[in-house]
Amino acid sequence: MLEVSRADRVCAALGLDRPQQLVAIVGGGGKTSLLFALARELGGGVVVTTTTRIFATQMELADAACSLDEPGWRNRLDELESQLLVVGHVEGERAVGVSRELPAQWLSHPRVAWVLVESDGSRMRPVKAPGDHEPVIPAEASLVVLVAGIDALSAPIDQVAHRPERVASITGLGADRTLTPEALAVLLTSPRGGLKSAPPNARVALLLNKVESESQRETAHEVARLVLREPRVERVVIGALRPADPDRGFWEWCTRG
Repeated sequence: MLEVSRADRVCAALGLDRPQQLVAIVGGGGKTSLLFALARELGGGVVVTTTTRIFATQMELADAACSLDEPGWRNRLDELESQLLVVGHVEGERAVGVSRELPAQWLSHPRVAWVLVESDGSRMRPVKAPGDHEPVIPAEASLVVLVAGIDALSAPIDQVAHRPERVASITGLGADRTLTPEALAVLLTSPRGGLKSAPPNARVALLLNKVESESQRETAHEVARLVLREPRVERVVIGALRPADPDRGFWEWCTRG
């Protein structure tokens, strides 16, 4: 049985109700949108970062940004009021991330209440299976949010997935086949898929993104029922991240009934 609740904000749907948390975001497309949506909602004392890479233009989404190669960058933490994006350095169109050890160190700073880390890459595909070196999750993460788009069910694996050959191996489907809700749930709960490298003491939540219609919502509930058979997954959040209009839309969160 599925128990479904509603929330006005995605941070509430994910159960982020108290500060001093390190949140790692992994999986498919929508991670950066979630990163900055949470930063907006959580308010002050938020450090945003990545342990992989983001587009340099995305640095403009933050209230303030700096890189580790800037002199005196640590002073930015002492002055932190709202949110600060910290990257390692900028290489052309990409901002390179920081080491996985740094985010936990920042969380101990008296002005830092939250650290949000994009810990994975997916080349903007709605679903993926990690490579050998992925994801890069800080060991101190208190919550791991796995992101997947419901559009992963709309076309063959080799069109919707990053590393389709690994997705095919995990699900047992050919790369020219389309994922079913059952196969998507297998991928998302596999230790070689969505749960890879999740720290043993971290909470794990799934965010099913791009759920806009009633038929997509029904399919998302089917995926949620299947995913929640895995004890490590605490909840499944359903909705749509809209960077251009973040206040519009609905959020549901599903738990075991």
